[in-house]
Amino acid sequence: MDELDFTAIAHEGLAFMNPLAEEDVDEMVEALELEPGAHVLDLGCGKAEVLLRVVERYPDVRATGLDRSLVVLAEARRQAEERVPESKVTLVEQDVRDYAPEPGSFDLVISTGGVSFRGGVGGTLAVLSGFVAPGGKLLFGEGYWREEPSAEYLVALGAAREELRDYEGTIDAALDLGLDLKRAVTTSVEDWDTYEDAWARNGERYADAHDGEEGVEELRRWIDAGRERYRELGGRDVLGFGFFLFER
Repeated sequence: MDELDFTAIAHEGLAFMNPLAEEDVDEMVEALELEPGAHVLDLGCGKAEVLLRVVERYPDVRATGLDRSLVVLAEARRQAEERVPESKVTLVEQDVRDYAPEPGSFDLVISTGGVSFRGGVGGTLAVLSGFVAPGGKLLFGEGYWREEPSAEYLVALGAAREELRDYEGTIDAALDLGLDLKRAVTTSVEDWDTYEDAWARNGERYADAHDGEEGVEELRRWIDAGRERYRELGGRDVLGFGFFLFER
């Protein structure tokens, strides 16, 4: 097993692979106001839950989701066949960093924390906005610094301080690219707690049920590191998650 497998195991039964609240996602989807025939792209789509909710609300769009995990894409395909069987949804196994569509190809681009390009948040927003057609929208979910992270926390997270910005800095990065902010919500600490506890318990249940199998001890260590990072090294106080709707 590798980290992609660990992530899939930990998120079994969870709608989102991040701390987003369902009501926030549904309100944001409603605000999209997509026209029939709109072309939608979800990069790092995971189980494609946000993409599928878009298609359920706007059934005449054309939708494409990319992710590099075959396991979570299999779940996304099952969900698509069950929930939107007649829709135009294409789900593709691909590293999004290798994806190079024609500039301005999409009326809506979605990225909810599963994408990172060179240059951190600013560089990622620059790449994503380039995929958006003039007048199109970018639905962007990403972490931000609520407080200054410690060096110990950054090492545990496997990230550099400059990869993320604070809340205002994230918005400013988009504004600097000529994007307009239309709507924004942030994840509550309670939603973070629920998410962190849920994925860790999922992993622990799997490890208990498969004790002694190959990769299980590595899974346990991965879960323990995540719990420590969140509860003991400051993640609960330091890291926020924002969900932003921008228009180009």
